[in-house]
Amino acid sequence: MKVVLSPMSFWFHDLCSCLHDCIATVLIYHKHDPALILGASWEFYYSPTNVQREEFYHPLPRPTLAESMLPFHPIRSAWHATDNAERAWADVKALVAEGQPVIVAVDNFYVPFRPAYGDVHAAHLIVVFGFDEATDEVYVLDSTPPTKCGPIPLRDFLVARSSDNPVSGERDFFFAGAPIANRWLQLDIGTPLPTLTREWLTEVIATNLRRFREPDASPGWAGIAGLTHYLESICERSLGFDAGDALQELYTVGWTAQGATALHADFLMLAGRRLGWDRLVEVGRHVDRLANEWTALRMFGAHGFTQPAVIAERLRRRTITFLSNYEQTLQLLEWAIAE
Repeated sequence: MKVVLSPMSFWFHDLCSCLHDCIATVLIYHKHDPALILGASWEFYYSPTNVQREEFYHPLPRPTLAESMLPFHPIRSAWHATDNAERAWADVKALVAEGQPVIVAVDNFYVPFRPAYGDVHAAHLIVVFGFDEATDEVYVLDSTPPTKCGPIPLRDFLVARSSDNPVSGERDFFFAGAPIANRWLQLDIGTPLPTLTREWLTEVIATNLRRFREPDASPGWAGIAGLTHYLESICERSLGFDAGDALQELYTVGWTAQGATALHADFLMLAGRRLGWDRLVEVGRHVDRLANEWTALRMFGAHGFTQPAVIAERLRRRTITFLSNYEQTLQLLEWAIAE
């Protein structure tokens, strides 16, 4: 039996992770604009007890990934995991045979087309869109450079899916340590999706602002107060005994926040242009600046964790400026919808 879904489209954003890339690929396959769906929600949430060493780590202020990332759209999600690689592959194949591309986790160490192949263990996501039982091949799409769209040997795929993803050396810095466990992410896209109107857009922005100003009570740190507390705690820890751990975590946690911010900037600018709302396009550019400012903070984490004392003061100064810009951008959004 051979099933290959088409057409499949690459989607890549330089400030986003493989999680965003893969969800966007699935949305495009179902003929939806990923910028208007992935970019609608913008908030900050951090749970000190639930940071995962995975490229696709995402905090969960609500029960599921879809509720947390896509709260304004009728989309449901469920993670599946098992020790039985054959059973997991059978489940994925069944969905693909029904016409649904599936997001699966792999260890890059065992994926032939990834730069880390045979070198570095790292948890990563790709999209499965076909299989050929006669040739024992799996058709995968990976938008994270170097891009790949086509078949790979089933044996390599299954090894990458069942890897323990061990921390095996000094180079497995950020995304090793958590077993892959044959995980896959199922997305169910419901109907109808909301229509882009000025009223709907205003309510979306107002909800995001409420989550920044008055976040729901939760065990994590949320909103602008939570973001401030988190970054200030990283600055303090950068001078303490666990400085290296704190800065490595900043790289991972910051990627989630950076991706959401970058996508929201795209969302505001695209929606503003379509609705002739020029002020919103302007604010979108300010949000985009914040997304790029996350890069500096993440690079302090990526390159500073081996010598935290050297970068501690620069990190503190950058944090003060970043939080000030964040507050100004939230005020601009508040003024925009007040019009």
